[in-house]
Amino acid sequence: MAYLDFTADYPFAVAGVAPVARRLESQERLVVLLSRTDPLWSLRPRHTHSRLLRLLFGIEAPHHLADVRLEALRRYAVTYRLRDASVAEAETGALEAGFAASQLTQVRHMVDGARGTRPQRSVGGLIRQGLLAIAAFLIVYGAAEWLSPRFDSTLIAFVFVAVAMLGFASFAGQEPARR
Repeated sequence: MAYLDFTADYPFAVAGVAPVARRLESQERLVVLLSRTDPLWSLRPRHTHSRLLRLLFGIEAPHHLADVRLEALRRYAVTYRLRDASVAEAETGALEAGFAASQLTQVRHMVDGARGTRPQRSVGGLIRQGLLAIAAFLIVYGAAEWLSPRFDSTLIAFVFVAVAMLGFASFAGQEPARR
């Protein structure tokens, strides 16, 4: 009488035939895609001062995923993307969570593909940004100098101009509503 080992990865595999490589499911691919913006410090445990950072500056640490298996995948994708030294530890954690080596290879391909599609900054773009920064500085300086006799304080004039410039920049940076 023969018995099947259902705890094995491939209980119906024929001896001598290589098993088919497992692919990531759609939910797992979504976790990898969402992890592209997570910083390395998102892998650390949350502390009490994170509440203070959220209240004062609006900095929100990414939440850990409730599913342990998907969290191990997110940790692996973040550590691989940022080339952290603990990538071997994250890979071990992902393998222990039940991911196959072929699935981790697919994660690496997804992360490398996303890394290769980043737009490269041109020299012209850097020069334009530098010129815009200089123009903004000159506008703020000139307006503060012009307003300082009216406010009897250079500091108050500078704060007034800076707030006005930030308000104008927030409106100027918005894209028009599309219909």
